[in-house]
Amino acid sequence: MRINEVFKSIQWEGKYTGHPVLFIRTSGCTRTCSFCDTQYHKNGKEMSVKKIVKAIKESGMDIVVWTGGESMLHIEEIKEVIDTLRENYNFAEHHIETNGDLIVPVDYFNYIGLSPKCLTAAKNAKTFFELQNSERYDIKVVTDLKMNKELIPYATLLMPLSTYDDKKDKQIQKDVWEYCIEHKIKYAHRVHVNV
Repeated sequence: MRINEVFKSIQWEGKYTGHPVLFIRTSGCTRTCSFCDTQYHKNGKEMSVKKIVKAIKESGMDIVVWTGGESMLHIEEIKEVIDTLRENYNFAEHHIETNGDLIVPVDYFNYIGLSPKCLTAAKNAKTFFELQNSERYDIKVVTDLKMNKELIPYATLLMPLSTYDDKKDKQIQKDVWEYCIEHKIKYAHRVHVNV
């Protein structure tokens, strides 16, 4: 599997914000978004399933977050890693971050953080998760209430868009915060853009 990086950090967005985790960033994506905050995901090196299992065990972390690019491009290898860990080490939790272009095998993951980049992916995700009757997911939408406006009705969680202009960003955070209160939607700050 082509891996960009493996690193310990704090989960910086979504339902598990604040939890110490091991991130495994895969290389490649199904999209080429101009606003991507991980353009460097295109780099990487091949890592065997055995090496990834070893890295997870040695990390000492209780949560592994598979991210990208688009981690679902590597789902068969990811499933092999998870199966190996479940069979031999009773490893705790696996989370996956995806854009929703590809169907996620929900039984493999304790949590799915889905960030749709188009209306079709948002609609499909909402329908899919409702049919699964699963609460182990979030449809995360980054917005200033103008950008990605069409995705907001499908969101279970909104995150404020960052422009890297302090004054604008504070206003966007306030607007999204107030929208979440008014519409009873979870709010999550994107901690990593402020660290």
